[in-house]
Amino acid sequence: MLEGRQNGLTSEQQVVFHAAEGVLRPCALSREQARLRLDSLTKPQGSLGYLEEALVIAAGAQRLALPRFDKAHVVIFAGDHGVVDEGVSAYPAEVTAQMVRNFLGGGAAVSALADQAGAQVHVVDIGVRTAVSHPLLIERNVRRGTRNFANEPAMTVDEVWKALAIGVELGLALAEGGGRVMVLGEMGIGNTTASTALLAAITGLPVASLTGPGTGVDATGLARKVSVIETAIALHRPKRGDPIDLLCKLGGLEIAGLAGLAIGAAARQALLVMDGLISTVAVLLAVLLEPRVKQYVLAGHVSAEPGHAIALEQMGQRPLVQLGMRLGEASGALLGLTLLQSGARAMEHMATFKEAAVATGSDTTDREGSLSRAADAPDLLAVTATSPLSGVRADQSGGAKDKPDHANEFSSSEREAVYKAIYLRRDIRTFRSDPLPEEAVHRILQAGHHAPSVGYMQPWNFVLIRSAATKQALRDVVDRERRAAALHFRDERSDQYLRLKVEGLREAPLTVCVTSDPTRGGDHVLGRNSIPETDLFSVSCAIENMWLAARAENIALGWVSIFKKPDVRSILGIPPHVDPVGLLSLGYTEQWPDRPLLESAGWRQRIPFTRVLFEERWGVTR
Repeated sequence: MLEGRQNGLTSEQQVVFHAAEGVLRPCALSREQARLRLDSLTKPQGSLGYLEEALVIAAGAQRLALPRFDKAHVVIFAGDHGVVDEGVSAYPAEVTAQMVRNFLGGGAAVSALADQAGAQVHVVDIGVRTAVSHPLLIERNVRRGTRNFANEPAMTVDEVWKALAIGVELGLALAEGGGRVMVLGEMGIGNTTASTALLAAITGLPVASLTGPGTGVDATGLARKVSVIETAIALHRPKRGDPIDLLCKLGGLEIAGLAGLAIGAAARQALLVMDGLISTVAVLLAVLLEPRVKQYVLAGHVSAEPGHAIALEQMGQRPLVQLGMRLGEASGALLGLTLLQSGARAMEHMATFKEAAVATGSDTTDREGSLSRAADAPDLLAVTATSPLSGVRADQSGGAKDKPDHANEFSSSEREAVYKAIYLRRDIRTFRSDPLPEEAVHRILQAGHHAPSVGYMQPWNFVLIRSAATKQALRDVVDRERRAAALHFRDERSDQYLRLKVEGLREAPLTVCVTSDPTRGGDHVLGRNSIPETDLFSVSCAIENMWLAARAENIALGWVSIFKKPDVRSILGIPPHVDPVGLLSLGYTEQWPDRPLLESAGWRQRIPFTRVLFEERWGVTR
C-alpha cells in the first residue's frame, strides 16, 4: 500500500510512510537462536506447545535470542463514535470519558492486570467527546468523536492521517525507550460497531455472522446494530483493500491511532500484543498499510465477539488465551503477556541438557575450557605495566602512600587524578573543529578496549567516522528521533527537550560508533546465561573508560544514543546482529561546564546520595 509513493505528501503522511519504510523483516538469526535454545532445554522438544512458537516470534521481532517482556507498554487509545446515536450500544457515550478517568486513577481492570505484569499504562485521548483533564493523560484529540457513519463518513482523509501519525509517533517514542513490547488497548463506546463494520468491509462476509453484543445489547439492539452496519456499507461502498478509505467511511479515531501505533512500534522492533476485536481490526488495517507489520504481532486472546476469531484467521494468528472475555481495555492481551513472561522465564532459567550434564560431573570439557580462558586474566598486568600512566611519579603529599610499594598501587596524586576525571567528566554538546592528535585518539580507544567485560567477552567494536557526509547523515537520523521522543513531554518541557541540541555530531572532528556483538565469545560466555544483557554492560564499561580517558586528555566527549538502530546500521554498514550502542563525539570544546548539562538546563537535579544508599537490604538506611 505504501510502496511507490512520491513527494507532495502532508507532514502526517510523511511520518507514517517513513515509519512504514523502517519496518524490517524479523531477525532470522534471533529466531533460530531462540528455537535452538528451546530445543536444548531439559524437556521434550515442543512440549510447551504454542508458547514456544510465540517466544520464537517474539525473539525475531525484538532481535533478541532471549525475548524480553519486562518493559511492556500498554497504550489505550480512547475515542467516541457518532454512530452511538443509532442506539447500537448498551451504554451512553459519556462512559468513554468516565472510563478514561478510571484508567488514569488506577481503578480499572487494565490497571490491576498491568500492575501484575509490571507494564506501564498510557492513556491517549485521540477522540473523546468530553474533554478530560488529568496530568497523566496524553492529549492528542483530533476531533471530539467521529461523525455518525450511518449518515455520513466517520472522518475526513486529513483526520485519518492525523490519527495514524499520532499513533506512529507514540509507537516510535515508546519503543525507543527500551519498550520492546507494546500491548494494544482501546476505549470507546460504539467501537465494536465500527470495528465490525470495518471487518465486514475487509472480508466481504455477512455482517450478521460477525456482529456480537459488544457492551451487552439485547436481541433487539443486536438486530439494530446489524442493520446499521449493513446500511452504512451499502451507503458508502468502502474500498476493500484501501485502509484510508475504510477508516474514513467506517472507522474510529482510536482504531486509526492503534493502526499507527502498530506501524511505529514495529519500526522499532517491538512486539505487538493484540487484545480483542477492535485492536485486531486496527492491526489488520496496519497490515494493509505495511504488510511486514504482521510479523511483529501476537494475539493475547480471542474474545467472545464472533468477529474476533474471524479477524484472527485473516491474520493467521493463534490466541494465547481463550477465556470468552469481552472486556477490552487490553485486559485479554495482558493475560497473554503474563503467559509470555512465564515462558520467557522458563526459557532463560531452565537448564539445557548439556548444562545439566555438566552439573552432574559427566562432562567437564566446556567448563574446563571456560576456566582456562578465564585464567588469561594475568595478561592484564602486562597491559598495566605498559599503559600511558606507567612511570608517572607521585607528588609528595599526604594521605595515601606517596611512594607505593608495588607498581600496581596508586600514589595519592594518581588517586586524586582519577577522582578528578570522574567528577569533572561532562557530556559535551558543542565542539571546536580543530583536529585531534592521533596519539591521543589512540590512547582513548585503547582505554575503551581495556575495559572489563563479563566473561572476558570483549563485545565492542569502534567505528571511526571523519567524513562530513557520514556525520551529517547520522545527525539527521538522531534529530528525527529526538523530535519523536519529544512527544513524551508537554508544553515547556517539550520545548526544553528540543533545545538540547545534537549538533556535536556534525561539529566534532571525530565521531566513534561503539557497537556490541552479542555473539562474541560463543554461546556460553561466563555470566551470560544468568544475565543476557552482559554484552551491553561490557560495552558500557568500554564507553566509560573512553569518557574518563578523554577527560584526562582534556578532550571533550558527547554520548548520543537517540537513534534508530537500523538507520545507523544502514549508514555504517553494520551487520544485522550487531547493535550500535552509542555515537561518541570527540573534540576540543570552548568551555567545560561546572555542572552536567541536564542539571544546569534545569531538566533534573542530582539525587541526594542518601536516597540511593541502603544497608544490607533494599530500602534500609542508616
